[in-house]
Amino acid sequence: MLWKLIKLELKKTKWRGLLLGAMITNLLVALWVIGSDVPNNEVRTYDRVFQSIMNYSGISFIIFASVLMSRMVIDEYRNKTITLLFAYPVPRNMIFLAKLIIIGAWTFATELLNNIFVVISLLIANSHFHYMTETLTHDRLIAEAIRMLIFAFTCASVSLIPLYFGMFRKTMPALIVSAFVLANSSMVIVNNLSVEEGYGIFMMAALVCFTIGVLMAYAGVRRSQL
Repeated sequence: MLWKLIKLELKKTKWRGLLLGAMITNLLVALWVIGSDVPNNEVRTYDRVFQSIMNYSGISFIIFASVLMSRMVIDEYRNKTITLLFAYPVPRNMIFLAKLIIIGAWTFATELLNNIFVVISLLIANSHFHYMTETLTHDRLIAEAIRMLIFAFTCASVSLIPLYFGMFRKTMPALIVSAFVLANSSMVIVNNLSVEEGYGIFMMAALVCFTIGVLMAYAGVRRSQL
């Protein structure tokens, strides 16, 4: 039943505009990191530049996720189409679960792909402009790839939290503003972590974010039934 609801939501959502927006965001984040942040802030270490990439990418795609959430949840309340879904012989919680799974999976995938795209773009640019002179070893790349996976999972978890705030007034601004605040707050933590601290602290932060994300999303779903 859950898989059928997910397929229904996938068919209903207009993905062309979202995919185009994600591609444009990829380019903008890459241009900002390579054309402004790295040269203007004199970033000279890979640890620092990888933190910058995750910082800007995380903020961008957590906010992007709130746009998708607005389309899949808030717009259906405003257009009254949610009542049609509620008429199905399916628990409301299951309907919202299908939507949240799609939003979380979208955020995870777009965040991870953006990190990969920007890192590759940076390495190409660095081969010409030599921003970083330190050697990027294979082990360092593997370590960063693992951290990117954990970070993408963390962003997907954080992206679920704005649903709670969006259900207060069922408006897109409430979602966007809460997503912006949450994204910036969570990135403060990222800026104070490094690969040398090991994966344990990253996994712990990811699990905490996942727990909070699930609980807040559940609270938002409960609020929708009031």
